[in-house]
Amino acid sequence: MTDDHLSTLAEQHGTPLYLYDLDQVGKRALALKVALPAGSNLYYSLKANPHPAIVRRLREEGVAAEVASIGELHAALKAGHVADQIVYGGPGKRKVDVLAALSLGVRRFCCESLTDARRLSDCAKEVDANLDCLLRVNPIAAPDARLAMSGVETQFGMDEAVALSPATTAALLALPRLHWYGVHIYLGTQVASVNALVQNTSAALDTGLRVATSMQMDHPVINAGGGFPWPYGTDGEGSSLSELRAELEALLHAAREKVPALQLAFESGRYLSASCGTLVTAVLDVKQSGSKTFVILDTGIHHLGGMSGLGRIPRASLAMKLLNGAGGKLITVDVVGPLCSPLDALARGVTMAEPKPGDLIAIPNVGAYGLSASLVDFLSHPRPVELAIRAGELETSTPPTSA
Repeated sequence: MTDDHLSTLAEQHGTPLYLYDLDQVGKRALALKVALPAGSNLYYSLKANPHPAIVRRLREEGVAAEVASIGELHAALKAGHVADQIVYGGPGKRKVDVLAALSLGVRRFCCESLTDARRLSDCAKEVDANLDCLLRVNPIAAPDARLAMSGVETQFGMDEAVALSPATTAALLALPRLHWYGVHIYLGTQVASVNALVQNTSAALDTGLRVATSMQMDHPVINAGGGFPWPYGTDGEGSSLSELRAELEALLHAAREKVPALQLAFESGRYLSASCGTLVTAVLDVKQSGSKTFVILDTGIHHLGGMSGLGRIPRASLAMKLLNGAGGKLITVDVVGPLCSPLDALARGVTMAEPKPGDLIAIPNVGAYGLSASLVDFLSHPRPVELAIRAGELETSTPPTSA
């Protein structure tokens, strides 16, 4: 997407503007499928970005949907996914949500505790349905990941020792209407190297096979998670995955010597959607306060980076490209948003070409954990416009709405 194209779209639709390039979505899906063992199942985690155009484009590439809320389920269905092929997960499922998902045709769930399993069983009996369930397990070993989601004390899944206890196994197998078809293990996110991805997958397979054997699964699916890396709000691409497939196929071959019918699955959010997103924002003001220069934008943490719980209040790392300004001398600035809060800062102490009010700035690689992962209700500003582009042409447009 050229700077002129970005500027034209901003002039036509206003700012702030999230632009999603669906060609990038397809490119990332193809690259990841090539990097995984042949026959692997690949799921898109909608938490990264539930925009229906992105979800639809991934469905076209054969990527299935993994959801963790009724809202994400509706987005997946709107994008054309078949309900009984969607996996519904999450560590806390309300009965009302489970029943709603069942009424929409969902039959695959990821179960995270004995209580969760009992709730699924009760709901299944209530609607006279049979469910296929993955058991999410928290391995003993800590992962090699930037954000660990397993191998540590966590709300996710069932500790491996608990899952392998005879009492737990007996209790799970005794629950009516539940068919245990696999094990889900998600070790962490932003895994930095092929070697770390291989080590994590090996650990997931080891744990998954132990649990699958304990649970008497004849044809187990081991969802080994993902963690495939991609930059957030900065230039560049993720680590090369060119050597990953051979390493993973060797692991799978060894595992199938123990369990021939084993199937392998992976999930990804960030890798599949991050590169497609660009946030275009307008400079509202440039002002001096003492020794500091502040650049005030029409976007802020309510549109980008507001998820402090995921470490996503960015500071100096965001890439900010001046689109249509002449670009004066290089100056050091604090880049802030329009909110009435000192927390509304996108970058501090960054060097950039001196902008002026009315200039446009583009922030790349924000297709994952961008708008839907931000504080959209904070101060009740309108949401940005969202546009989806395919082959340079506008495919969908979501106008701004009140927060």
